[in-house]
Amino acid sequence: MDIGRPLPADVTRDLLDELLVLKSLYEVLNGVVRDAVIELDGAGRIVRFNAAAEQATGHSATSLVGRDLGEIVEGTNAAGVLGAATGRDAHDVRFNLLDSGGSTIDVLGRVAALTRAGEIEGWLLSFTPQRKIAEIEQLKNELVGAVSHELKTPLASIKAYTATLRGNPALYQERGAEFLEVVEEQADRLGRLIDDMLLVTRVDAEYLLRTRSTVPIDDVLDRVDRTLRFDPSLHQIVRDTSGVDISGDPERLEDVFRNLLENAIKYSPRGGTITIAAERTADRTVLRVRDEGVGIPEDCLPYVFDRFYRVESELTQTVGGNGLGLFIVNALVRAHGGSIDVRSELGHGTTVTLTFPMRP
Repeated sequence: MDIGRPLPADVTRDLLDELLVLKSLYEVLNGVVRDAVIELDGAGRIVRFNAAAEQATGHSATSLVGRDLGEIVEGTNAAGVLGAATGRDAHDVRFNLLDSGGSTIDVLGRVAALTRAGEIEGWLLSFTPQRKIAEIEQLKNELVGAVSHELKTPLASIKAYTATLRGNPALYQERGAEFLEVVEEQADRLGRLIDDMLLVTRVDAEYLLRTRSTVPIDDVLDRVDRTLRFDPSLHQIVRDTSGVDISGDPERLEDVFRNLLENAIKYSPRGGTITIAAERTADRTVLRVRDEGVGIPEDCLPYVFDRFYRVESELTQTVGGNGLGLFIVNALVRAHGGSIDVRSELGHGTTVTLTFPMRP
């Protein structure tokens, strides 16, 4: 809509207001959609170039608006890209774009014509770099691999214990409660694994926090304690958190502390004290979770928040895991607007420091 052009006499004020609302909505949507989008006029000139398109190509919108699409399409394929769409139905297209440095970007896109009275007045072109699609596929494959491997252990235990009880009715009378407790523990473990996998998908979708409130840290830790499985004679969890509040989504905060404490327990195979300390300032809450476990080699510290990353050393060879715990913790802390830091001494333990801003 060209605001500078004289309006037809039959355009009412109500219609103009409606058009302005639609224009505003369109501009907001153009800014928030995650796909790269280019709007073109009837001559194939760029009218809009959204933020995702800027990020994907390195070009700025101001440098491209008014220029022909062919200037950033490799070769002479611009006409072919737009020619794929003769109506409002979107069509898949694959072509090469030139980034701001002149390098080629292989993209997969969809194009639809903007028509009025049967005449094409422009096009909408959305696209995604092929490398991004490949990265997503790789992550999916890694996730499937992690799921397949990690789910097998609790499933195998559940099947073995139930099959043993089914095949030995007398054993059920003697040790039924013990076996069923193991089955229940493994079912809980299976549930937590599935919860972690679901959290990973929410991280990818940037949908993590549902609500925010200020709650006592001890309330969150009490709920986490009820889900932890560990030997109290081997591991002792000591809190110095009384009277300290934290601001955030209570459910997601539980996920943070559950993953941290499970990690501390898992990587302290010889036992030891796990300490949770917290302090509150005017605008933030700072927490430290320290264990006396095997520690993390210094050259591994930069990677501990990466998805599926696991520290491989002689001290961790017997420790299982899917490499998602600290990845999830980091994502959740940052979703709260906080920060996380890990310090470790090999053979002497690890300290994780979390900072959460206080918000209403």
